[in-house]
Amino acid sequence: MASLILSQESRESSFDESDSSACNRSPPRESIGTPHKLNLSVNKLVSITDMQEDADKLLQINKVLSKSRKIIVLTGAGISCNAGIPDFRSSSGLYDLVKKQFPELSMKSGQEMFDISLFRDELKISVFATFMEKLYSSVRLAQPTKTHKFIAHLKNRNKLLRCYTQNIDGLEEGLGLEMSTGEQDQRMLNSGFNTRWKNYDVVQLHGDLNTLACTKCFHVFPWNRFWCRSFRRGELPTCPTCEEKNWKRFQEGKRQIDNTGFLRPNIVLYGENHPSSEFIAQGLSLDILKGKPDFFIIMGTSLKVDGVKRVVRQIARQVHERGGIVLLVNKTSIGDSSWHGLIDYQIMTDCDTWVSHLEEQIPDFFKTQEQLNRLRQLRREASDLRKRKAAEQNAKNAIKTPPSTPKRVRLNDTSPQSKKICINFVKKKLLNEQDG
Repeated sequence: MASLILSQESRESSFDESDSSACNRSPPRESIGTPHKLNLSVNKLVSITDMQEDADKLLQINKVLSKSRKIIVLTGAGISCNAGIPDFRSSSGLYDLVKKQFPELSMKSGQEMFDISLFRDELKISVFATFMEKLYSSVRLAQPTKTHKFIAHLKNRNKLLRCYTQNIDGLEEGLGLEMSTGEQDQRMLNSGFNTRWKNYDVVQLHGDLNTLACTKCFHVFPWNRFWCRSFRRGELPTCPTCEEKNWKRFQEGKRQIDNTGFLRPNIVLYGENHPSSEFIAQGLSLDILKGKPDFFIIMGTSLKVDGVKRVVRQIARQVHERGGIVLLVNKTSIGDSSWHGLIDYQIMTDCDTWVSHLEEQIPDFFKTQEQLNRLRQLRREASDLRKRKAAEQNAKNAIKTPPSTPKRVRLNDTSPQSKKICINFVKKKLLNEQDG
């Protein structure tokens, strides 16, 4: 598990042999312990391109979603595009912007701009610094989208087991969601891990753009105006911690060493070992083995990163064992038959559009926990009121009922019962006369 998310080396590799059986497996049978009776997981990935024509399929999926209790969400850049943050692969993405603004830059692919090897080329370092500052500035101005709010709503309803995100913008934090913190988390492996992990709502798989890290001592800093100007000029600022250590050595009369690092965004580049790989791997194992996820939503990603592929495969298998659904929502098709048996449905639409569709189809699902509690209270009060009224009505009916009159005996009736009534009547008459 420690090698789960070690790097972002390749975006196009296929599944390994250990996962080939998943592509040919039959749909899981529903067990008695499944959280809902409806099982829609299928052996072949089903694409939904028109939300009107496929209304019946969406309705069934929505029913399962509304009954699910432990939902895992995996997000990509697609959920932040509506917030004004560019993605990496579209025609208006960062890769194409780099090529247009720096035509003299020799790049075989846009991936090189975010590869650890860029630190060997001064020009690439300069371009990297410039674009990171632009991306950071756009993130500061961005507001959470409808999809981000949907994830926060799942947390409010106690339905969110965990959100794993490939994004580095941290927009979820503005909605009150607790974010993983990278290096500090890695040090928690041996003590207090379970408590720390359970408190996280969002796990950042690729780091956090909102902080800077030193290339030498790995100390983490928040951005400031001075460093923003340095990045804008295409320069990586020097690390103040490293400079302070060298200054102390100078004051102590020690030999100066060239060990001053530079500050760069605290994100994971392609070809770079993930500093929190063990922490994330252990947390993912905890979610899979003990979290009991029963629905898996993948949003705004084409699933090209190897480490993320492995995450999807492991979560999908656990969700299927519980009779749940694995759903992909993305504008473009993943176009990979290897996902058959792992992803059940892909809805090819904008993520915010899908959330809006959910709001229309299952409005009760979007009520807050406070609203649901109030609704339950009103229903209990209405039920108690009906019971009280029914009891009062029964009491009134009992009072209004006239007393039963004695049966009349016909003179020619010679039945034993009639004789007994006559004898009792005569005895009572005689006693009354004697008393008189």
